[in-house]
Amino acid sequence: MPARGVPALTTFPYPELDNREEDHWSGAGISDDELRALALGAFYSTRWDAYHDAIMLGPEREHPLGDRRELAIDTLTGAWGITDGTEARASMEQLLEGMHAPLYALVHPLVMASINASERDRFGERADRHRAFLRQVGSFRGMDNPEALVRDYDIWAQAIKIGFTEHLARPLPNDIHAWDLARVVAVARMAFTAGYLEADMAWEYVMRALPPAQRRYRNWRQFGDAYLAGWTYWQATEDLAELKNGGVDRRMELLRLWTRPTSPWRRIELNDKPEPQNESPADEPE
Repeated sequence: MPARGVPALTTFPYPELDNREEDHWSGAGISDDELRALALGAFYSTRWDAYHDAIMLGPEREHPLGDRRELAIDTLTGAWGITDGTEARASMEQLLEGMHAPLYALVHPLVMASINASERDRFGERADRHRAFLRQVGSFRGMDNPEALVRDYDIWAQAIKIGFTEHLARPLPNDIHAWDLARVVAVARMAFTAGYLEADMAWEYVMRALPPAQRRYRNWRQFGDAYLAGWTYWQATEDLAELKNGGVDRRMELLRLWTRPTSPWRRIELNDKPEPQNESPADEPE
């Protein structure tokens, strides 16, 4: 019987996960830490059918939208508004500092306090207090629109209540830095492939993402759960309809990374030291 709060895992293989291409490995001679750092973005390597062990988004293949370089340029422009190396570096610096993670750290505990309150307030006084607090925080931080935090609060509460977070681990992670750190690696690889960054600069950003990931997460399970919670939070604030369909799909991709023998998450551990036995997991409050 599985432990309480831990979803039961069925045995490998998962046939529904094997419809995609095999994991791609270039055989590049990189260090263990370089592989760990690249593996922070393994979700994107899998989605792109790209090498797990190279900074370039190879292997090359025919595609109706163009070659790898054209696809990288198109994605950086369309999804990120990045058109050169300066903008790529600025986005990665913001991700390293925390792009969505600090917002989630403010909003999520308040939402959970409201949802899990033992005494339900009939007229929503608790939620009103939370909204007032978030407005104050937004104003204190000089946000252009202090109501943005209130909007995130209401949308995240709605997403949880209507079941659009059912694909996430329970209890819901309190930390989503994995979402930001995985995207550092993704942007670095795309910017290099696009020709916006030299290899040394791209590797520098990839490697900078590894220490904070290792400090926050003991293993790839925790990292993946936090990554998916981050994507879910972001997608909820962007388009709830897309979240309804996309969450389960991304969960299946993570299962593929956790279970397939050729996955980078099976080839190397996130941390090279034994996991501590008496510390609280990253997704539990200390």
